[in-house]
Amino acid sequence: MTRAEIEKIVEPIIYKCLREFGDFSSKEASDAEFAAATEGTLRPDIRRVSLIITLAQSVLGEGVSGEGLEIGSGYGYLLFPMAKFLTQVRWSAVEHPERNYFGREDYQETLRECKCKLLGVDIVRERLPFPDNHFLIVTFSETLEHLPVERLNFVLSELARVIRPGGVLIASSPNQASLENRVRLLKGKSILEMPNQQEGAKGIFGHIRLYTPSEMESAMSKVGLSLECLVIESNNSGYRGNSVKSWRRRIYRLYERAEGKLGFLRGMGDTWYMVFRKSGQTG
Repeated sequence: MTRAEIEKIVEPIIYKCLREFGDFSSKEASDAEFAAATEGTLRPDIRRVSLIITLAQSVLGEGVSGEGLEIGSGYGYLLFPMAKFLTQVRWSAVEHPERNYFGREDYQETLRECKCKLLGVDIVRERLPFPDNHFLIVTFSETLEHLPVERLNFVLSELARVIRPGGVLIASSPNQASLENRVRLLKGKSILEMPNQQEGAKGIFGHIRLYTPSEMESAMSKVGLSLECLVIESNNSGYRGNSVKSWRRRIYRLYERAEGKLGFLRGMGDTWYMVFRKSGQTG
């Protein structure tokens, strides 16, 4: 299945997750109003999820079976599509128990329908409640940048601990070395806002620190994970401008197309995706 075909399947899943579980999704809005308000804005997540699925299928191969873990399940953008495409993998997920949707019955019901298990864990303070060498695959997408820097080594060590020998970690995060960040620095601006605690989610913050791929390769190597694949890609146009036809969004889309054709720009994409493998043989 091509990535474009995967995107067509992923899009309605992500749309449903945002509509039903989004912290700021208006429940009073009609379906038409909600569709108009979100037009184009889900593209970054659709592209992100489709790429992670493609990477997982590539590194794991067909018919693979075992246990999978997602760190930070959020609204289910990644968890539910992964459960759909990797049907022989039994998925668990951990999420901060303070999230608004965590205990909602409709969220729990969707988890049950997808045969996914959810546990409430504050990953910066608590060990993961799983045995050593347990998971075939762990996904760690758009979570790294929210972690306090002083707890990073603890979290990465826990991820490495629960992955079985030969298993993989697929991580993604905004690229500190993106072209957009470089331009902001040249203008004397910060690449990050001051990290404020998120409303209705005690202990959860916005972006605290961004990392370059080389930083993460070095950090992962210290916990026994070696880099197998790196992809850098820009898809943030969906977050720019206030409408699909806004000039700002159009400019970003033009850049994204240019980045796909000009190799020297790819290293400055807005998001990196990295696949790490734990040394040893699968058992």
